[in-house]
Amino acid sequence: MFQALNRNLRYLFILNLAFGFSVQLITPLFPLFLSNLGASAAENATVISLGGLVSTALMLPSGLLLDRIGRRVLLIGSAVVNMVSIFLLIFTKNWQQVIPVFILYSASWALFIPARMAMITANSAPEGRGSVFGIMNTSWPIAGVISPIISGYLIESVGWNHVFIVGAAVNALSIVSGFRIQRRENTRSISIEASFSELFKGDIAKILLTFFIYGALMSITLGGVNLIIPLYLESKFLLSASQIALFFTVQSFITLVTQIPSGSLSDRYGKKRTILSLIFTIPFLIASWHFVGDWRIMLVLNSIAFGLWTMTWPATLSLLSESVPERLVGPAFGVNNTGNRLGQTIGPIITSFFYVNFFDTAPFLVSGMICLVAVLFAFRLEDRP
Repeated sequence: MFQALNRNLRYLFILNLAFGFSVQLITPLFPLFLSNLGASAAENATVISLGGLVSTALMLPSGLLLDRIGRRVLLIGSAVVNMVSIFLLIFTKNWQQVIPVFILYSASWALFIPARMAMITANSAPEGRGSVFGIMNTSWPIAGVISPIISGYLIESVGWNHVFIVGAAVNALSIVSGFRIQRRENTRSISIEASFSELFKGDIAKILLTFFIYGALMSITLGGVNLIIPLYLESKFLLSASQIALFFTVQSFITLVTQIPSGSLSDRYGKKRTILSLIFTIPFLIASWHFVGDWRIMLVLNSIAFGLWTMTWPATLSLLSESVPERLVGPAFGVNNTGNRLGQTIGPIITSFFYVNFFDTAPFLVSGMICLVAVLFAFRLEDRP
């Protein structure tokens, strides 16, 4: 599998594996941590959305700065920022104190994601890029299969502080692999101002707007649902942290087994066709959670819905990289990630509003409708020769 990856991509895979482990050790069950500090569902959404807002604001600037300071520097910097922010969570005593630390934690995403995508693009051939993205995307679920289980065990046995210590330590070790990535980037002659202005002209603007809106709508759906799931399962079914972690562990396992086949599928049958085929049933799967009274059935439906969405990742990223000139790949990923992070910021606000003010399954119905709009908007995506 890894024969398709060159030296840089192999070390990037290791860095991504460690980064994904630390993030998934904390993020899936983070609403429970905030609840333990006295945060309500609305206050939970406030903390998470503020972090998402900062990350959203930084996505495009980090994409524009890729050619100025280098992908390698951004990757190493993201690991350092993530490590420091996780360690600082140990010293928070109430949910208000968590806000600035979580903002710093979320900012590390803005450095890591665009640099990661741009490096994969720069180190892969267009005809096999979907497969390479699929291989690289397995690093995240490999980490996610075990990290939520470890997190749930640590929370129940020794508490949240040990979760943060483990996460910070893993990130510290990952920095070594970042320094092993070779520096191959040349300084671009095009200025940041020129790159920024070119994003909003002609066909480029239309292409990026389509990816932006589609990504935002899908992220609103899944980001909002992932906030409600821990709160809903704890209050409705009285599940423990370990049982709730099972939802996210299965998500990661499904992602692990689907990324490489889905990347090859998109290369063979077309990116747009692959995306539309996979996401068509997701709105109905999410909305069906309203009618489910057994958390085990909900686990199965959640795993299928999330798995179908993750199968679109290689096709979406590959299609975007082929839809803009090479000099604009970094900024284009910045725009796309801005839409994704914006959705993850707005999603928790929407679902928490319906969770608090209506009935506890209302977020699933609303998220299903939003996802249906995303499916309709995906028809505007276009395969590029």
